[in-house]
Amino acid sequence: MKTPVPLVLLLLGACAGPYAGRDLAPGKSMAETEAVMGRAAETLVDAGGYTVWFYPTAPNGRNTWAARFLPEDKLVAVEQRLTKENIARVVPDKSVKQEVRELLGPPWKAYRTLDGHEEWDYRVMVDMRKFDFLLQFREDGVVHKAYLLHDPVYDAPGGRR
Repeated sequence: MKTPVPLVLLLLGACAGPYAGRDLAPGKSMAETEAVMGRAAETLVDAGGYTVWFYPTAPNGRNTWAARFLPEDKLVAVEQRLTKENIARVVPDKSVKQEVRELLGPPWKAYRTLDGHEEWDYRVMVDMRKFDFLLQFREDGVVHKAYLLHDPVYDAPGGRR
């Protein structure tokens, strides 16, 4: 039986991508990590001095993988950043943009709301349900509002991804 070409491409795509890096052993170099995970969508040096490479899977996926490296080019871990626990660490009137970016990685979308606030949108999965985690920032970069938005269309058979 012949396998349709689109199915083969889908299966190959499922084997590649940033989530494949979860099994990378600590101590690997940046070059070895990039060979497995590919080029990062964004990189930064966090407050702890670690270099962090982000691999978001949105819009279709709801994960952002982060490869975290010691200053001497050694992998510490590959971690999922869009978790229920990390979302709970974002606190209105306390958390700031840089902390959020280090914690969650780049947003799926960033835009201005009608009232002029900058808003970041993260596509997340919480308790096996699909949400958008929305953050609004004040002009000083402090989180003004943080909320999970659930669209019931996600629950319908064949609903949006």
